[in-house]
Amino acid sequence: MLTLRRAPALEVEAPRLDAEQQAVLAAREPVVRVLGAPGTGKSLLAVELVVDRVTRAGLAPDQCLVLAPTRTAAATLRERVTARLGGTSTEPLARTHQAFGYAVLRREAALAGGPAPRLLSGPEQDVILCDLLAGHASSALPVTGPSWPPSLQPALTTRGFRAELRDLLMRAAEHGLQASELAELGRVHARPEWVAAAAVFAEYDEVTALSHPGGYDPAWILTAAADLLEDDPAALERLREQVRLVVVDDAQELTRAAARLLQVIAHPGVQVVLLGDPDSGVQTFRGADPRLFAGTGSAGWAALAAAPAIVLGTAYRLPEAIHTAAATVAARVGALGGGVQRAARPARAGGAVQVAQVRAVAQEAALVATTLRRAHLQDGMPWRDMAVIVRGRGRTGTLRRVLAAAGVPLAPAAAELPLRDEVAVRPLLALLELALRHAL
Repeated sequence: MLTLRRAPALEVEAPRLDAEQQAVLAAREPVVRVLGAPGTGKSLLAVELVVDRVTRAGLAPDQCLVLAPTRTAAATLRERVTARLGGTSTEPLARTHQAFGYAVLRREAALAGGPAPRLLSGPEQDVILCDLLAGHASSALPVTGPSWPPSLQPALTTRGFRAELRDLLMRAAEHGLQASELAELGRVHARPEWVAAAAVFAEYDEVTALSHPGGYDPAWILTAAADLLEDDPAALERLREQVRLVVVDDAQELTRAAARLLQVIAHPGVQVVLLGDPDSGVQTFRGADPRLFAGTGSAGWAALAAAPAIVLGTAYRLPEAIHTAAATVAARVGALGGGVQRAARPARAGGAVQVAQVRAVAQEAALVATTLRRAHLQDGMPWRDMAVIVRGRGRTGTLRRVLAAAGVPLAPAAAELPLRDEVAVRPLLALLELALRHAL
């Protein structure tokens, strides 16, 4: 996505809420689901729920917690909540699910006088897997590696293979599977690569336990926190006394481990409010399961499925013409959880939708550039109020070049590569590796 839009200013004054949003603030059930289409004010409600409970219900800011699926979203919500409350707190008011699980483990470790936990980063996991696979391939080491299928043999030394392997192992850990259980699944479903990965999984657990004591994988840390709270009633009671309100923004991005941690926390004295849109799940490749929020199928969380649902009925982001076009397309897509949130009505009239067929990517880019320039020069629209949405990264480079040549200002491109893969960084890492080899 190429965006020219400036980030909105922080909201300090109290916004006007519609009837459905007021109903969310008035709800006092232990678990409340809030379904809303894009632009219906779900993130706004996440902020206002905290403000309402602090200013009207008498909770302290530290007794309220907002959870978001990414660090960027959590940082944005944290700034908005702090600006609305006009004060500070001793604990972060908005966190990612993993940061919350880490905070639980760290506090209990400090109370018990044990070592502080540490979250293993993706690059650290990649290095461990790289060393394990290299050891299996080395004839100088008396290590018997797993039997990988012949089709995967050429890929064993590539970074892409390690990324896929790490994703498989993290999803298994997130579902609470042991190495033996993953191997059994591979045999039952005729997936020999799963059986081989299970052997790496067992070795990976042993290596991390020895070389990184107190270290947790991002996928395992939530399960570890839930296990600790289930096994230690005193720790669970301390957490329930500390946190009285948990608001989950983008709840369709919940993983099973995150849902389990919320289920452990849920209590008549702790209200859990989940806001989301089952149509908008984008973290499924990292284990997110929108069915956990929708409360459907065998993957549904029983307490969540029985929770009352409030549907936000007004869409404020898009004008009527664009909202109608989007609703027409969405109506042809299968709905999870009934799709009741799709019936939101637009809050304002106007807007325009145009469809154009072009013969080539360059022609498409030229048409986009012409449309943007006409809107700026003839209609006086500021560049910051324009955005271009691209399907796939493959066309982003061409579009950026054409727009820049046409005089359209662009926001700086976000980094798409890990730092270790940048052209300027790779030679430095190679030199460092050589220096370490000579030093050792």
